[in-house]
Amino acid sequence: MRNLLTLCLACLLSSALPAQFGLMPALNWHETSQDLSTEFEPGIFELQPGYEIAAHYWFRLPEKRVEFQPSLYYAQANTVRTGGNYREFGLQYKVNIYPFDFGTDCNCPTFGKQGPQLQKGFFVQVAPGYSYHRLNLSESINTTAHGFTLGGGMGMDIGLSNLLTLTPIAGLRYHFSDFLGDFVQTDGTGMESTIDARLLTFQLGLQLTFRLDERRY
Repeated sequence: MRNLLTLCLACLLSSALPAQFGLMPALNWHETSQDLSTEFEPGIFELQPGYEIAAHYWFRLPEKRVEFQPSLYYAQANTVRTGGNYREFGLQYKVNIYPFDFGTDCNCPTFGKQGPQLQKGFFVQVAPGYSYHRLNLSESINTTAHGFTLGGGMGMDIGLSNLLTLTPIAGLRYHFSDFLGDFVQTDGTGMESTIDARLLTFQLGLQLTFRLDERRY
């Protein structure tokens, strides 16, 4: 992963290719796994479906269909049982690989590429990242955490014009850090202990990407 990030950073700094930008609203479904003691009801940390909004910048390799999208996102959801809320801010370095159009050297928008829609538009995605989140269960119970994430998914570019590309995306994001962060529980004897928990997010999004470099149309 370190080599991949180094390659992506080098491409970003050295590339003279024109770039595009975009936004993606998404719906999130969260799965939490935790080792709870009997002091808490099962499922007390579960999250309702929520939403996310992301903004990205785009560039690609010169002669291969590998595209990069450094992205910033904000997500939120409510807890299922306590009436609390969850807020997350993060950075993802998304890498899109087009297996059916990998060797193309056309640096034009999806709308201008040759071939069937599936061939020129389908991609798989890998997305390492880093996030910070805050979980508020009640006025007296809240916690924060931050750490690395790893996402993956697949999508389909649909070129509506040379200016605008619409991309449905299905993916997931796994948080390597403890979901409950610095939360500490106290049992009936006064002993303190932490709860080991992880968060997995499933996502359906619709990305809008704009390309303004008309000389490449």
